[in-house]
Amino acid sequence: MVRSGKAMARSARPSNRSRQEELLDEAARQLNARGVSLTSLTDIADRLQVSRAELYYYVDDREDLVFKVYRRSLEILARHLGEAARSGRQALDVVDTFISSTLNRKEPELASLSEIGLLRGPERETVLALYEGVVARLASVLETGAKAEEVRPCDFEVAARCIISVIHWIPLAARWDVAGNVDSEQRIPFLRDFVRLGLATDRKEVAQPPQIDVSPLVATAIAALDQDTLRNAKREAILLTASRLFNVKGIETTSLDEIAAAMGTNKRALYRYVGDKQAIVTACYQRAFRIALFISDLIASLGLSAAGQLDAQQRGYALVQQNRDICPLRQDSGLGALSPDARTSVLELSRRFTELGRQRFLRAQKDGEIRQQLAVEDFLFIAATPSAWLAKPLAPASPARQAEIANEIADFVRLGLSPMPTRDG
Repeated sequence: MVRSGKAMARSARPSNRSRQEELLDEAARQLNARGVSLTSLTDIADRLQVSRAELYYYVDDREDLVFKVYRRSLEILARHLGEAARSGRQALDVVDTFISSTLNRKEPELASLSEIGLLRGPERETVLALYEGVVARLASVLETGAKAEEVRPCDFEVAARCIISVIHWIPLAARWDVAGNVDSEQRIPFLRDFVRLGLATDRKEVAQPPQIDVSPLVATAIAALDQDTLRNAKREAILLTASRLFNVKGIETTSLDEIAAAMGTNKRALYRYVGDKQAIVTACYQRAFRIALFISDLIASLGLSAAGQLDAQQRGYALVQQNRDICPLRQDSGLGALSPDARTSVLELSRRFTELGRQRFLRAQKDGEIRQQLAVEDFLFIAATPSAWLAKPLAPASPARQAEIANEIADFVRLGLSPMPTRDG
């Protein structure tokens, strides 16, 4: 029986582990910077100055490469957490070390798991199990810390997911350039301080969080007789369905046929109401920022302080990310695959939204509501990321639980995780 070239390469695979690590490290950088759609084995081979054939000693195909990159990234994350946890130090010291060691520029860059839908079933389950294992262990560290009064009582699983979400965002930030030149290691002191103490000058619980009504964002039922309204409703339904599938499966691995099938229609309808796939991705990004700006305008009408508006923005966006009838496209997907003009338009929306956050932060700081030692650019660097994990496929939650999760995320940003001050403290 004649074996294929790939099979022969696999059987002859050398035990040069460091070469494989170089391959996976370079692939992680490429996936973060360009996404799966613009990353090829040829590109990686060229950067490593090896032949594409040599890469087949280590990976079977592009899907296998993505799986091994994601698995390695989570194994690295687990290793850093395990080493920090074994130190025997207090819980927040463990978190400090976990953040610092993971984001050290001498360490491999972590892949963001943005396009996990590309993986086959068993591989996807393996990656998700590794991810959930890191979440569980970090939550356990926080819970143990709370029992020792080193961490404030909170939902430890939500807090753990927020921390990991921020860590995963760091390699992607340069793509968005949300706050000028990005140097992740320089921002480690801010991240450690932020996780400990949050933003607020006066760290106290909010007795009655503001009610954020996101129902106007729910897509209109396609039953109107007015042709313009009907057309807009159909377009919105396409963008909702596409955003939902992109978030779960990844942009590269979601076809127009799948979007059409999920809607019970055909590709011709997608082209008629939106356009080709790039047009759909661009429109999904634009829709995501329209949703964020709607929430921003809504909370501006509630009579809240600047700090209260920042807090309410966190709650509101966490709510829409959990709502399957709204479901904005997450921020880390497919930007590099857009045309230059489309990318420019999306980045302009991002800058507009970022500027609103900057103005609120500086006003709150001037009013003494946000700690003076915090830099606005550091906050903008991570402002949208504590809730980014909500775009991952999770078990459906009741509306009451969704509100609890949104409140926990907002409290994480405002209060951090240190024990709450005493009444006389």
